[in-house]
Amino acid sequence: LKLLSTRIISLEQIIEDIWFMLLRPPALKQGDTVYILSTARKVTMEEIQPAITMLEGWGLKVVIGKTIGKEYRQFAGTDAERREDFQIALDDANVRAILCARGGYGTVRMMDDLNYDAFMKHPKWVVGFSDITFLHIHISNTIGIQTLQGIMPFSFHKSTPLAAETLRKELFGEKNEYVVEP
Repeated sequence: LKLLSTRIISLEQIIEDIWFMLLRPPALKQGDTVYILSTARKVTMEEIQPAITMLEGWGLKVVIGKTIGKEYRQFAGTDAERREDFQIALDDANVRAILCARGGYGTVRMMDDLNYDAFMKHPKWVVGFSDITFLHIHISNTIGIQTLQGIMPFSFHKSTPLAAETLRKELFGEKNEYVVEP
């Protein structure tokens, strides 16, 4: 009779183990293309201009999706328009990251009929927070690709320089170090 040893691990270790089992999209490099769109609330070009300026300063090409400047009630277009814009970004092999411009509400309404076939062949970063968490959970749990919970173009101008630099480092595959003071 052989006894198996039991190993007790922390929740942090479980999360770290799962994170490393997910496929990591390739790091960005200067000259790569990023796509800004809105899967949720409406947003204007003026509101995301600081983000465009910063991303271009990082050496990235910025493509603006059809949902920027669109308005349907509180949303950046109808559910179908937001789904179509996100699908375009998913399918474009030249796009290396999708930055969701703003959270709010509406992402869950446009997710059902998305096709991830091209995205799985050419993984790319999907970045955002708030309502975008639905995409993070869906992509990581059902497709197995890492995403980034990070600042969004709508909030670049309100974010700290450290938040922007942390996002830049993650996207470009550079090491981020976190120091927590006791």
